[in-house]
Amino acid sequence: MGKFSQYKVQLASLSDGLHQQDFEVTTELFKNMENRDVISADVKVHLDIVKKNDTYDCTFHCKGMLQIPCDRCLDALDHEVDTTYHVVVKYGDRYDDGADDLLIIPDSDLYLNVAYILYDTILLTIPLRHVHPLGKCNRAMAAALHRHRSSVDDEETEEALDEIDSEMESGDSED
Repeated sequence: MGKFSQYKVQLASLSDGLHQQDFEVTTELFKNMENRDVISADVKVHLDIVKKNDTYDCTFHCKGMLQIPCDRCLDALDHEVDTTYHVVVKYGDRYDDGADDLLIIPDSDLYLNVAYILYDTILLTIPLRHVHPLGKCNRAMAAALHRHRSSVDDEETEEALDEIDSEMESGDSED
């Protein structure tokens, strides 16, 4: 059994109408995709498929949590996933995913493996910059960054680190 076999959707056997399927995306999917940036994952996915003639209208509803490393201190940061992805799937001569909302799969495929669709959809919810709110970063790492930071850091980084340093000096702790 393949490492992505739990993400198969049997398209060829579906009759016209609404069909539903649920998936669970865990840390294992990201490990199998050789992505080490996701520390842990627990995302529930509900797939609605509306088959009409030879067209499969697929809507993925993804909701759950990821843990990713903070860009500043590298400690785990919770990231909420709540997104929807829509794609129309049709059969054709060859595989073609050139359009954003249309996927053509070969006539010989009896099923669609949605592992890569789920992987991409979930990863696209992660912002380019993901950091803890001010004052929530690992204090030891923040202090080390402050000591070793370059004099050409941007203003936002300077302000954030200064606020962390002032919190450390005053001894305030929200924990």
